[in-house]
Amino acid sequence: MALAPNGREKSKSHKITMETDELRRRFLDFFKKRGHTVVRSDSLVPQNDPTLLFTSAGMNPFKDYFLGLKKDLKRAASSQKCLRTGDLDEVGRTPYHHSFFEMLGNFSFGDYFKEDAIQWAWEFLTEELKLSKERLRVSVHKDDNEAYKLWHDKIKVPEKWIYKLGDKTNFWPSNAPKDGPNGPCGPCSEIYYDQEPNSRSEDIEGSRFAEIWNLVFTQFDRQEGGKLVPLKQKNIDTGMGLERLACVMQGKKTNFEIDIFRPVNEAINRCFDLKFNDHEVRRGNQMLYNTSVGIALYRQHLYSIADHARAVIFAITDGVIPSNEGRGYVIRKLIRRALYRAHLMTLHNLTEPFLYKLTSSVAETMKTYPEAREAAKSVSDTILGEEERFLKTLELGLSLLVDKIEKAKQKGLKRLSGEEVFLLYDTYGFPDELTHTIAKEEGFEIDQTGFDRLMDEQRKRAKGASEITEGIFVTSELDKRLHELPATKFLGYDAHQGKGKVLLAQMEQDKGIIVLDQTPFYGESGGQVGDQGVLKGDGFEAKVEDTQKKDSYHLHYVRVLKGRAKEGMTVEASIDSKRRDSAMRNHTATHLLHAVLREVLGNQVRQVGSLVHPDRLRFDYSFGRALTPEEFSKIEMRVNEEILKDTPLKKEEKGFDEAKSEGAIAFFGEKYGDRVRVVSVPGISKEFCGGTHCDRTGQIGAFVITGDFSIASGVRRMEALTGEGALRYIQTLRSQVQQAAERLKATPSELVDRIEKLQERAKKLEKEGRSKPALEINPKEALEKAERVGPFRLITERFEEASREDLRRVSDQLRSQAKQSLWLLSAKGEEKAHFLVGLSADLKNGALDAREIVGEIGKKVGGSGGGRKDLAEGGGLDLSVLENSWKGMISSLKNYLEQKT
Repeated sequence: MALAPNGREKSKSHKITMETDELRRRFLDFFKKRGHTVVRSDSLVPQNDPTLLFTSAGMNPFKDYFLGLKKDLKRAASSQKCLRTGDLDEVGRTPYHHSFFEMLGNFSFGDYFKEDAIQWAWEFLTEELKLSKERLRVSVHKDDNEAYKLWHDKIKVPEKWIYKLGDKTNFWPSNAPKDGPNGPCGPCSEIYYDQEPNSRSEDIEGSRFAEIWNLVFTQFDRQEGGKLVPLKQKNIDTGMGLERLACVMQGKKTNFEIDIFRPVNEAINRCFDLKFNDHEVRRGNQMLYNTSVGIALYRQHLYSIADHARAVIFAITDGVIPSNEGRGYVIRKLIRRALYRAHLMTLHNLTEPFLYKLTSSVAETMKTYPEAREAAKSVSDTILGEEERFLKTLELGLSLLVDKIEKAKQKGLKRLSGEEVFLLYDTYGFPDELTHTIAKEEGFEIDQTGFDRLMDEQRKRAKGASEITEGIFVTSELDKRLHELPATKFLGYDAHQGKGKVLLAQMEQDKGIIVLDQTPFYGESGGQVGDQGVLKGDGFEAKVEDTQKKDSYHLHYVRVLKGRAKEGMTVEASIDSKRRDSAMRNHTATHLLHAVLREVLGNQVRQVGSLVHPDRLRFDYSFGRALTPEEFSKIEMRVNEEILKDTPLKKEEKGFDEAKSEGAIAFFGEKYGDRVRVVSVPGISKEFCGGTHCDRTGQIGAFVITGDFSIASGVRRMEALTGEGALRYIQTLRSQVQQAAERLKATPSELVDRIEKLQERAKKLEKEGRSKPALEINPKEALEKAERVGPFRLITERFEEASREDLRRVSDQLRSQAKQSLWLLSAKGEEKAHFLVGLSADLKNGALDAREIVGEIGKKVGGSGGGRKDLAEGGGLDLSVLENSWKGMISSLKNYLEQKT
């Protein structure tokens, strides 16, 4: 007889009865038939929600409906992608914890309440899914007699199967009556499935019962002192984990064995050539695990990797880029946790990246989200870059830890301080669990209290920096006022001027926010900055310094020049037309650039961010390497070819599904409604876009790329100019070429030839020994003298009478041996002074940028410069300036490093 994953015989009820995709569809169809609007899953990145880093529950996208601020929906149902990090240590260890999961939910906003919610939940489980009533249990809040009677009297659940529980488990938010936060809250009723009907345990919170559905009855407003005041609008908010439901329906013991996890688990094992059954895990002839404890540990590592892979892949798909702060830091942490789990699972035999290989498996198992398949190549490249960086970090961290242990032994110590462990974790990304393991093997203790204290301080700093606010239903007075108003009608697609009535004027002295019933002012969104201009009314005039879009409202941020804005007055709204036209040129050019990048580099390229400003455009895109000069030129030429065609643009409103089926590209992570605006350049580009655009491509004028560089693993940033900006840029370059030619006594066309001859002459002189002795530096001594600034070693050297070539040679000598280091070198030339900033090779793809540093120093000393991310030069200083400003240059560099750490 076949064995279940725990080694027990499978019962007939453990046969797969319904796949996960079918369960999702059945749930949404069930509630659609009962008057619910089916809403697509929102992005994992919340839109306009200051309380969250990630969408963590099905109700998150509906907050304004629960608050009564929006009223166009009464009933809704969704299957929402969610990401939570509160229980990461439980992932893989328990059957049901995840960092990424889908939450099925049905919602009522002041419409039906407990009776219908309970009735439909029971009906869906027992009639639609045919779950046995004898294996279902329910809990209610101990004081919620209404819910108890509905379960007992109407649904006919036996009294012994209804559990009355307290505020911690059956009130939402947990313990809200006592602990808060203030705001909407209420009792809840949970539905459990009996996984072990032959067990005698009746503990509803024990392993026997799987919690599958939580029905929240939002009926109170919690006020100061824990007072619960009945809400005028009572709401229903339910949440059912799709993976948990699939686990029950497919007769599995853990969520990680269901159909959508199985291919991912198999892909992980293939990455390491592992062969697995219920009794042993092998790699070739090597036995890795062959005891029940070992198999359980292997499963824990395997399941954690599968879970974190899903979380990482969907977060990056929705536009989150791994970084050292905010959402990016969470994703970087999940990638590193997955790698660390693999390090343990393979018995410390992780030698190369593997997580990126799981992208296609995850995308294929989650076909209901086609964006994961569309973004698979770029997501894979991004993960690969992160893995390569961390594997180097792992090697460096091990080296540092061994060094610390050896030094401690020499001093006769057997304890590592909390500061040392925290430095390894926070600065080098070295897992503290691995530090504990290695320390224990060496007979060392860890100052856990000190480490925990530093971790707690870090969490507080992160919380403050993230601007995440307390509470679940946090809303400002402005939000409340806005949602009492009709949506702003946007006139700006067709007009630069228009009359509007002031619906809201929130002023403080001469500055404030004005909302009109209609406006030609574009509110910042989709990467395009907001319009500027003027509002004029009866005795009133104000300069609009910025326009922001919040939901369906355009907020004019104004500085009053004359009079006072009054609600109800009519104003003439006029935008800065020249500024708008420049932004339009850059926005249309951005669409052309996106299309051409995909054409030249491949369809794996996707937009992950953009800035459309009147002065310039910036386009962040997924790509795993630097462009070749040929690719760079081809992209610039192709965009200009499309401009010269003077193609008319098409701008039309369509249904979301219709636009997608026609091939329109959506910006991942952006929130779209059922109706969308599609902007097309026939024959080359079709994108979802609410921005303002040219009528014809020829209006762009010209397109010039000014830079392209890496900003994160697998992500590059291209900057460009159009129209007058492109012309001014070309004129500046021509002037610089002319100046260089004059200094070398050549024509511009002779410049390259003249430079080559000068280089040949310099090499000849050097070979003949007639040139000055080359500068030399002892890298080892320089590193020993280097100053520590956070995790970095800072080398500063000043030379007399040296050329730029000399400084570059010294920089190369340092780069050959230095790690986690950067250097500031300077020298006096014949007439001017110059300086150089370089980074060690391991910092090349990190947060530091030599160009930024040179720019900051240049501001201090009146110089200028540029270069690459890992090597940049500045110059143009008077000799006396270098002498007087050296300490200030070092101070400026230290400040930069401290900000980065």
